[in-house]
Amino acid sequence: MKTCYFGPPSEPLPGEHWMQAAAREIRKRCPGTRNSTAVSQANVKIEVEIATTASAPRYADCRESHDAGVQYDAVTIYPPQYPNGLAVYCHLDWVVIQKRMDGSVNFTRSWAEYRDGFGDLTGEFWLGNEIVRQLTSEGTWELQILVGGGDHGSRILLEQFQIAGDNYILYADPSPQWPTGKSMTDVHSGQPFSTYDRDNDADGNANCAAQLKGGWWFKTCTGGVGNVDLVPTNLNGEYSYPVNYTGQDYRGMRWAGALDGQMSSSSLMIRRGSMN
Repeated sequence: MKTCYFGPPSEPLPGEHWMQAAAREIRKRCPGTRNSTAVSQANVKIEVEIATTASAPRYADCRESHDAGVQYDAVTIYPPQYPNGLAVYCHLDWVVIQKRMDGSVNFTRSWAEYRDGFGDLTGEFWLGNEIVRQLTSEGTWELQILVGGGDHGSRILLEQFQIAGDNYILYADPSPQWPTGKSMTDVHSGQPFSTYDRDNDADGNANCAAQLKGGWWFKTCTGGVGNVDLVPTNLNGEYSYPVNYTGQDYRGMRWAGALDGQMSSSSLMIRRGSMN
């Protein structure tokens, strides 16, 4: 007879043990172990095997899971900064750090909530500023932005992206092939993150996060008349709020130069640069 042992591997030891039992032959399979058959005899031999489960593969990032052929989106990765694992949502080989598509999650959140992350990885969420800072602290990272509205969509790529410091300052360089990325780099790069309860923007006359809703790397709250270059991008703005493109009200989701109409979806995602 064979028995499966699921306790600590120290006792009993794997191997052959004896007990008094009726003579019969028994076949038994333990999960994660090979099948074996005991010899029929009056003193029935018990073969104790430690039932084990094969270790799941450990991926450092979404690129490794994608290269391994992983077909699902919710993945636990094991980057150096998170040796015990980090639950993320992968889009191909990208780690998604923001996702909006239906307005089910309120993005007018506090500094602590943006720092730690909120929402649901299977729906709308913000991964967390501290997580992004940790991930981008080593090597070169790219940022990809996907925005959609109505029947239209746009893709923006920033070839260098990093969040640094206690105020989560944004550093970004655009790809020459994606001029719409200049909205992020020319206006917001070098800016610390702001929320309604921590005003870090450069606008001395207003709290942009409180006025425009949602946390972001705000510089000014509006571009001002004749100053379109300073129009703020804000993908964490109030969902479904009608954006006024005259420069007077930018409370809704927007990416300057990417879409002319109302946005209904956005995703921010990062990955290690191709040279890493």
